[in-house]
Amino acid sequence: MKTMKGFAIVAMALLLCCSFASCTNDQEKRQKEISQMATEINYNPTMLSTEKAEKMINLYSSYVKDYPQDTICEYYLFQMHNVYSAMKNCDSALYCLDRIIKEYPNGKNVGAAYFFKGVVLNDVCANKEKSVEAFEEYIRRYPNNSHVEVAKKMIQMDTMKNPLELIKQQDTNKTE
Repeated sequence: MKTMKGFAIVAMALLLCCSFASCTNDQEKRQKEISQMATEINYNPTMLSTEKAEKMINLYSSYVKDYPQDTICEYYLFQMHNVYSAMKNCDSALYCLDRIIKEYPNGKNVGAAYFFKGVVLNDVCANKEKSVEAFEEYIRRYPNNSHVEVAKKMIQMDTMKNPLELIKQQDTNKTE
């Protein structure tokens, strides 16, 4: 009887190990597929057709859904935001950035997520008011980050009635 229980425990342990091993192999396989496609697109950005963009998003999205605890998911969400931005999909790009902020508050890309919310709101969503709010939030949270000066310039441009005034101001400052 003890032998049967011992065998059952060993069998269950082996089954669990095998399932984890296949999970790891699946993750590696999927990461490799994502990496190859991303490299292909990064090498030649003109290859980013709607079809490829949707396939790329599906690869990222399904991976993030299946392995939310994997630290690479934060990076994949950031890359998804890039693809959505290229497709001019404001809401989805912001959703990816918000997920990074919410789900990976101590991650490597959270500061960039705050910054790029301002960029997306400005460039993709054409919402200058919300863009200014996002850049101000970024500056408040990351006052010593290297992109703070860019964020300040973006705020200046978004709040000016005539963005050419900023260029004239910069030219005047250079000659002084």
